[in-house]
Amino acid sequence: MLPCYACQHSDAERKNKGFFRWKGENLPPLYEKDPSHIDLLEQYNIPFIFDIHTHFFPEYIMRLIWKWFDKVQWDIAYRFSTEKRLEELKKNRVSYFTSLNYAHRPNMAEMLNLWVYENCLQIPGMLAFGTFYPENGVLRYTKKAVEEYGLKGFKLHCEVSKLNLNLPELHSVFLYLEEKQIPLVIHTGTAPLKGEFTGISYFAPFMQTFPRLKVIVAHMGAAEIEEYANLFAIYPNLYMDTTMVFVDFLATGESVDEVFFLLEKYSERIFFGSDFPNIPYSYSHAVKSILEKNISKKTAQEIFYKNAIKFFTIREFV
Repeated sequence: MLPCYACQHSDAERKNKGFFRWKGENLPPLYEKDPSHIDLLEQYNIPFIFDIHTHFFPEYIMRLIWKWFDKVQWDIAYRFSTEKRLEELKKNRVSYFTSLNYAHRPNMAEMLNLWVYENCLQIPGMLAFGTFYPENGVLRYTKKAVEEYGLKGFKLHCEVSKLNLNLPELHSVFLYLEEKQIPLVIHTGTAPLKGEFTGISYFAPFMQTFPRLKVIVAHMGAAEIEEYANLFAIYPNLYMDTTMVFVDFLATGESVDEVFFLLEKYSERIFFGSDFPNIPYSYSHAVKSILEKNISKKTAQEIFYKNAIKFFTIREFV
């Protein structure tokens, strides 16, 4: 298991392998048995974390995803069974999280939606998300996921899926989701890898076509974070998540500290996200990379749980 990797390999070995750079000389722990961020949460009066960006797939697909990460020397801190991963989230004081997944080929998305319906709806704290893909029947099975399965949103990954958001085949789906106000988490940015259809040049016209669509831009749109943030003034239903942006692992860019001010400026439009379990550092590092910087208590509370509670109308708090 990967926690053992942290015991057997030095920081230098972790730092010098792989395609992505690290900031500084001392790497964060790959895994923490006792999370080191709990005291920080208490200092900021954050009772729990609402993590908008966590991944759950059928086990055989998750193993294939991990195999891809292995090929690019991207360590997986939480390479555990689903049951163990749920325990880790609870231990890290994560009370709410999402079942984000995505399809990279036809005839996959509908299967994933059914898997979410059959496996995720009864998990405490999990918000069930599905996905879709430009293919025959996409509007039909998207409606089914909402109206029959009760899924709360959808995830799209423009780089992995080689997905152009402006495809005519998806127009009716986006119109439906816009009408129903069902949110989308979209990996549309150019980091960590640029895709054929990633970036603001594809996303901006998409939002022009569907201006009322509820969209959460994953990874704050890295590596064009300010360009995406400029769209806040135009689209009231546009949001971002902080996934992997301010950590020492520089997959989302090497100058992200320059945009930390956006957390205060747009505190009501930004959610915390982690990319759990597929992160090459402990969960605490993702939390501390924000809370150990110059951030107000109000903004920290909004980003780590209040915004998402309001966005998803969690009944216990409304």
